[in-house]
Amino acid sequence: MNLRPRRRPVPAIPIVSLIDIMVILLIFFIATTTFRKEKTQVKITLPESKSMGEAAQVTETRKAITITKTQELFLDGNPVEPDKLAAALLQLKERDPGAKLELEADTATALGVLVKVWDALRAAGYSINDVPARIQRAEGN
Repeated sequence: MNLRPRRRPVPAIPIVSLIDIMVILLIFFIATTTFRKEKTQVKITLPESKSMGEAAQVTETRKAITITKTQELFLDGNPVEPDKLAAALLQLKERDPGAKLELEADTATALGVLVKVWDALRAAGYSINDVPARIQRAEGN
């Protein structure tokens, strides 16, 4: 018979090795972090042309694709059905190959209508990034 109870060893966590690992991780994160640099503005003086007034100023006009509050579509002021917008854009591209477009929409425009317009633009060969969008609240609201 064993009258002396056996002593269990007290579990110990080796803190020193954990501190070493934390220091190594801290050094790694500091070494690999990219810090943001503040953007400084540089003042420059641009040259001026004496013949600036003589040259004809080219004003860029854009044809508007308008979506009203009632989800109606207009291409350059003419009403267009959403399903026929791609064909109308192709006709516009044939008539005026250098025509620039812009999208004017109401804030209440449904997302589905915007997606249909973007799909029609892609089908007609226009890049969505080249068509700026202006989303405004309709007058009278």
